[in-house]
Amino acid sequence: MKIRPYNKLYSAYRGKPQWKGSVRIAAAAAAVLLLLLVAAAIVFRRELAVAGTIRPLDQGLPAYFMEVKGDYYFEEFLAQGGASSDGEVSAFLSGKISKGFYRVPVEAGRKGCSVLSVWNEGSIHLWGRNYDWTGSVPVIVRHIPEEGYASLSTCDFQNITGSAEALPEGMVNKLLAIAALYVPLDGVNDAGLCVADLEVNEGGMPDPDTEKPDLTITTAIRLLLDKAASVDEALDLLRQYDIHPSGGISHHLAVSDAKGNSVVVEFTRTGFTAVPAEAVTNFNMLAGDTAAGGESARKCYEILTARLEQGVITNTEQVRDAMQEVSQTDSTWTTQWSIVYDQSHPYVTWYFGGDFTQGGSLSILP
Repeated sequence: MKIRPYNKLYSAYRGKPQWKGSVRIAAAAAAVLLLLLVAAAIVFRRELAVAGTIRPLDQGLPAYFMEVKGDYYFEEFLAQGGASSDGEVSAFLSGKISKGFYRVPVEAGRKGCSVLSVWNEGSIHLWGRNYDWTGSVPVIVRHIPEEGYASLSTCDFQNITGSAEALPEGMVNKLLAIAALYVPLDGVNDAGLCVADLEVNEGGMPDPDTEKPDLTITTAIRLLLDKAASVDEALDLLRQYDIHPSGGISHHLAVSDAKGNSVVVEFTRTGFTAVPAEAVTNFNMLAGDTAAGGESARKCYEILTARLEQGVITNTEQVRDAMQEVSQTDSTWTTQWSIVYDQSHPYVTWYFGGDFTQGGSLSILP
């Protein structure tokens, strides 16, 4: 048997060490990875810009701030006819936020809440709002559209993730949090228009089906914050759409402007009715049965109307005190956040988790 000399075998590879081939492979892989990262940064540039603004607020419980500049596809959403369900909103946002790679769930949960509308001593209109639920993770959204009104609104991150444990931390959850723009539960714009969603405990909210484009309750709130400066403008906008329930529950909307016009919008089979109201809880104002919303809703309404009749709520501290008086601390639903809106500046003060000793404030424009 003829054996090949070792020195010839060595000489065959002497000029081409194997590690150099490995280096070339690694370099090629790194180049491909870099290209993928650059491509992802370009494709997700809007999402990454928004995610980069998310930061925690030091308010005694997990609460976060997020800023969105531009409309983030809301005009496109309206142009396509809006959405008639939370599922359709979810499908639209999944195509935008994740580019279809994963689902962005959206569902507005149940809520028991209170709203108060008053004038202060200096002829400035004030608005108070309690949001009662459980396990909420508030996300305060500052929205500065290219056209329309800048606003501050509040979302419950639980309405996006379905979990009270999930926080808008880490890139995936921060990207999910962008959906908060489409699911505001209350807010104010720089024209002084305030809007809040409240559950109605009696009856069922109609689910219309006409030739009009569609909006869910939360996307209707986004529309009003972006485009309405007054109650009259808000009602004109709502008339142009079929408004559908969110989260499988009945709703009404409290709407107020800087001139002191305050109504509750109650949805009917033929559209809606706007009922003047300075205090709102969880029963239909049109029907006027204060007991229909449950014992808690009745008590809250009676406390607020009594304070209004006594004329003892004339400044932001007294609005805060009134909202504290009707806050829920020992029921299934507890007060997750309370807000005092100064509609003339506009300026907003939040109290989270039923703690009225420590408030956080923000103006609409940075």
